[in-house]
Amino acid sequence: MDTRLLSSFLTVLRVGGITAAAAELGFVQSTVTAHIQALERLVGTPLLDRHPGGVSPTRAGSLLAEHAQRILDLEERMLTELTATAAEPTGPVRVCAPESVCAYRLAPLLPEVRTRFPDVSLSLFPADTRTALTALADRRADLALMLEPSVRPPGVDLVDLGGQRLSLVAAATTGLPRRRPITPAELADADVLLLEKGCSYSDELGALIAATDPTTAPPRFGGIETLKRCVAAGLGVTLLPTPRVTDELAAALVVELRTPAGRARQDPWLAAPSTRWRSPAVQAVHAILHETVPSVP
Repeated sequence: MDTRLLSSFLTVLRVGGITAAAAELGFVQSTVTAHIQALERLVGTPLLDRHPGGVSPTRAGSLLAEHAQRILDLEERMLTELTATAAEPTGPVRVCAPESVCAYRLAPLLPEVRTRFPDVSLSLFPADTRTALTALADRRADLALMLEPSVRPPGVDLVDLGGQRLSLVAAATTGLPRRRPITPAELADADVLLLEKGCSYSDELGALIAATDPTTAPPRFGGIETLKRCVAAGLGVTLLPTPRVTDELAAALVVELRTPAGRARQDPWLAAPSTRWRSPAVQAVHAILHETVPSVP
């Protein structure tokens, strides 16, 4: 069997349509259609139900998807073992994480990976928890860093990398209380600024505001640096990892407020598929992240 047929089939299931799958794979639509038809002739039964919103797997399609994942994993392992040198890890490793983690905690590790494993090609791309779990399941990522996963997802190994303190900060001229924890009502009355959806600590702060005042919709920003400048300018308060605001606190551009109970830490986790074979390159990068990420401020 041509495993490209299986790859096309899984992509169609993931994106929910043949046209979108063709665009992602770089094929014309007729090629992906031909791949699906070839699979259906091979197994002797329809694999997809077509409907106006796209496609969904039939019962046979769902069963094939489970086997296809294992077959593609085995193919990847075979090719890696046959082409990798015995002495050093080699090949691509794809890591996804929230944008702030990519920028502040992963980017500083790239030189170390390059120095220790020059034949490993490490790529990073931003993803929130849901996107990261999907990328791991779809084999588009080998490892993921996530912040405070709300559930223990099946089929994923999680390593706790240790918590990091969060700081609720406001402009130095703020009139909000500093000597006691600020209340949810006070936060709802203040101008709270959040990072983009998918940032766990910002999302939790947003949920706290919404529960206190459902009419409030705090604005969201695309980056920590922009957010810090807005806070320093007196536009509102925000919650950020403490190491990210150390300089601003030292320069008295912002002041730290006492957070509501239970919202002063973030917990990063290193995630990897539990059933997929890990190449030597993936194992090497996993070890570096496990050892080094907790020490990166």
